[in-house]
Amino acid sequence: MKLFVDRNRLYLVLVYFSLSFFYLSFILDGMDDPVPLLGYILAFIVVIVTSHDALLRIISQATGHLTTSTELDYFSAFIELNRKMHNFLEVDDVLMMVSETLRQKVQLHNIVFLVSNEVVSGVDEVEGSNDRMLALHSWPDSREWAFHTPDFEQEVSGKCRLCSFADADPLTVNALRETGTSFMLPIVQNGKVLCIILAGRTDEKPYTEFEYQMFDYLANQLSIILDRIRVYAKVMHQTAMDHAEKLQVMQSLSANIAHEMRTPLSGIRASISGIEEYLPQLMASHEWCSKHAPEHAPAIREGHLNILQTSPRRIKLMIDQANTVIDMLLMNLRDNLFDRRQLNPIGAADIIEQAVDRYPFKSGEREKLNLDLDDDFTFLGVESLFIYIFFNLLKNAYYSIQSAQKGGITIRLETGERFNRIIFRDTGTGIDSTIIGRIFDGFFTTKSDGTGAGLAFCKRTVLSFGGEIECESVHGEFTQFRISLPVFEGVS
Repeated sequence: MKLFVDRNRLYLVLVYFSLSFFYLSFILDGMDDPVPLLGYILAFIVVIVTSHDALLRIISQATGHLTTSTELDYFSAFIELNRKMHNFLEVDDVLMMVSETLRQKVQLHNIVFLVSNEVVSGVDEVEGSNDRMLALHSWPDSREWAFHTPDFEQEVSGKCRLCSFADADPLTVNALRETGTSFMLPIVQNGKVLCIILAGRTDEKPYTEFEYQMFDYLANQLSIILDRIRVYAKVMHQTAMDHAEKLQVMQSLSANIAHEMRTPLSGIRASISGIEEYLPQLMASHEWCSKHAPEHAPAIREGHLNILQTSPRRIKLMIDQANTVIDMLLMNLRDNLFDRRQLNPIGAADIIEQAVDRYPFKSGEREKLNLDLDDDFTFLGVESLFIYIFFNLLKNAYYSIQSAQKGGITIRLETGERFNRIIFRDTGTGIDSTIIGRIFDGFFTTKSDGTGAGLAFCKRTVLSFGGEIECESVHGEFTQFRISLPVFEGVS
């Protein structure tokens, strides 16, 4: 690049020197006053400054080299492309940016990306682009073109810069002809071909040294980025395999624990149902004995009698809540929560009232809950799963209120054009800004006795209904969950 730029500037200096020589010679003839002379010199300097770029461009075009402004445009485009590419870890995003730059700034066309399957698995297309992206190592099995041979990769691996028809090997020439392109740019890292870019250009001009340098720069940067993506893909693949293995173990273990827990819970519930059935008669008998034979029926305080009367219902609710926790843990480990054919129209106000009626409130908790359900709406969902969602939100909110020793809960409905919303807000401790982004992650919890399954379950369930759940919080002030659900129209 310096050679051509210096040569053009040298020609320009010679032109100005010649012009200034003749100009000054002409002016000095017959001119004795130095003041006008100074003015002519300043005028000539202005002419030099204003004509510099235009003359340099004319000289550059005459010598067959790129103009400085074009080189600057190329350089700026490739530098900006490099800056953007390093922010992505998806090969589609990187190649899309490369394609846009090559088309718009370098005037290339018919771009074909051949990518190693270590960088991208399978045969895909770059979304939103006409450029084709094929998996490199699928060539022996996928013969879209005749140059799909194992020898082609071996031929390309020895290349390290842009290659055109003039200096191409036989297989590369076949590749250029069959794809309707005019040059090949291999992206090689440590002797391994990561990607090959085949493209055509809109004119037939020979490639300049500057263009070779720019494409070499692009190839070097792409080799770094694609190698990073390759390593990242391997790490993510291994991580996914490890996660799947752990998940399988957890599914098996959870299923066994759930079975062992449900059996005694079912027995307790059955026993409580029997007690609940005969408890009114026992209470009536005790009341009769207290009046007619007090010596045989010691008095029981009225408060204890009231607790005894409500105990069966509270015990059944706690058993149901325990079963709910088991269900949530198991559902968080499943690939699919349910069959979408199970979705039914649900009234938002009605399902919230059911959840509130079934929730096992502790003493004084119900009074801290305020419902604003006038703006009712209908959505598609599963009743039991949605009740679980509210059990989770209520449980977390009361935990927050108890920790803060202040606050209350408000649940209100809000209708919209495309989405209706359920706003669940508590004014307890709030959530720290450093962890709010993780609260919906599976098994993430800040409680010493928490499982981290609750909010993850809420997220998955709402998403499966076609909705979204978002959280907003200010530490020490409030936490607000906004559940957005698609407007339901018609009969399911």
